[in-house]
Order: sequence, then C-alpha cells, then structure tokens
Amino acid sequence: MEDIKTMAEHFHSEGFSCAESMVKACNNCLDLHLSDDALRMASGLGGGLGGSGCVCGALNGACLIIGVVAGRKELTDRPKPEIYKDIREFQQLFTKTFGSTCCHVLKGPELHVACETLTGNTAAMLEKFLREKGLKK
Repeated sequence: MEDIKTMAEHFHSEGFSCAESMVKACNNCLDLHLSDDALRMASGLGGGLGGSGCVCGALNGACLIIGVVAGRKELTDRPKPEIYKDIREFQQLFTKTFGSTCCHVLKGPELHVACETLTGNTAAMLEKFLREKGLKK
C-alpha cells in the first residue's frame, strides 16, 4: 500500500486537482469511507478556489479532512472554537512550512512550489498533525 504522500502525488499526476488529490488520498489512507458526494465536494477547490489563485487547494482539502475527522454534525457536538483552533493550527503549520497559503504566491516566481510535491507534502503533514492531535474518525 502506498503512503499518503505518494498517493496524493499520484492522484495529482493523474490529473486530479490538489484539493481532490488531498481528499482522495486521505480517504484511502486514513480509512475515512467518504461517499462519492463527499469526494466531489473538493472538485471546485483546486487552483486556489476554482482556479482563482487564492487559498491553496491542498490546504482547502486538508481543512475538509480536518472537518471530517474533528467536525460536527449536531450543535451539541464539538464546539466551534475547538474546531476552528485545529484549522488555524494546521493553517499556521502550512504557512510556516511553505511560506504562504495563497496559491498564486506559492506558484509564483518567489516561492515556485510544484503543486504535486506540495500536495504530497501537505497530505503527509496532515496525517502527522491528525495523529499528534489525537484526531481520528
């Protein structure tokens, strides 16, 4: 079985967006058992939100996965501030690691991060983050 980094890179190399690749790799490697509809939710998030170059799709996909494992279905579930804290911590880790959360900046001449590599590294970073935080579905 492939590790999560390799799997995310593989999906990206096949043509899936960074967000789709993140969600698909996490679904497979973390045994999330997401439905096809849940997987489709990531389709518009690649390229920094629909190709706009804003928030990186790999980060968007990671946030979806954090929501899957640590989010809520009912108001009586985990409080929003706890969920937001997890998202902010991962976003800060992403920024510290890659230098920005903006797709346009990451792909620009100053940072020029390859999307496939960034997606794989984000998947591996997310897996470690979830494990260290004790977050699992």
